[in-house]
Amino acid sequence: MNRVALMVPALLLSLVLGGCTGGAAVTPSSDPAAASAAASGGSPASGTADAALAQAEEGQDLGNGRPVVSYDGLMVRRRVVIAVRSSLTADLPGIRKVLDAAAAARGTVLAGISPSVLEPALLQQLMPELVVALPPAGTRDDGHTVVKQAEDEGAEKLGAEHFHVLQTLVHDLRFSIRTTSPTALSAAVDREGILSDALGNYDTTVGDGVLSIDYTGPLLGDEIVESVRAGIARQARTAPSAVEVKPRAENGTGVDMATEPPWDPVVPEAMPDHAHG
Repeated sequence: MNRVALMVPALLLSLVLGGCTGGAAVTPSSDPAAASAAASGGSPASGTADAALAQAEEGQDLGNGRPVVSYDGLMVRRRVVIAVRSSLTADLPGIRKVLDAAAAARGTVLAGISPSVLEPALLQQLMPELVVALPPAGTRDDGHTVVKQAEDEGAEKLGAEHFHVLQTLVHDLRFSIRTTSPTALSAAVDREGILSDALGNYDTTVGDGVLSIDYTGPLLGDEIVESVRAGIARQARTAPSAVEVKPRAENGTGVDMATEPPWDPVVPEAMPDHAHG
């Protein structure tokens, strides 16, 4: 089941442009207590929450608005995306169809992803109306090849002004909880709407006594991850610690967020001068 939110909350404007090579396993956070809680599926202690808040405030003072992310390692992945800058009258569904056809010619499939997967300063600069992600194994060369074929197939005539092939960081999470009624719990969570509000797109899997919710998208701050756990637990009438947070996939290479460079600051738009008489 796929749920698509109609609006992406401002809090989901959390992202980063990739640049370093991450570790191959879930790596500890710069705050050991938070990392331990994340790895075990438990909630950070109150002292950890205070430390996380202090870290967030310090980052903001330094012009780094990146969210506090202790759910990292294999839960954070590097993905190549294609961001499309388009005209006001562009046929976005048509452009997406051309991109999909170009990808299919190479035996690959593109996935839609929120533009907020881009770093805020880059998002401000590019203002893309359409962003698609290559599969986890996709490279920048693959992206450029898809773009070249899309251009040859007339994407520009549909209003595509420029294609940007970029590497970004995404969260790749699985929330899971054991329950005697996974189908009923899934329906209750959907009715409440907290996952659509917090995650946007997600996939739900109902197993034998287990409800799993998979998310791949812009980086989520710890406070959003905890709100999702709390929302699921509330409908299951249990504690948030019963909701486990794990990597969506156990193979591949993850990212240690503690080693990631800070984001570039968003540059405020210049205000027009006004003459005073």
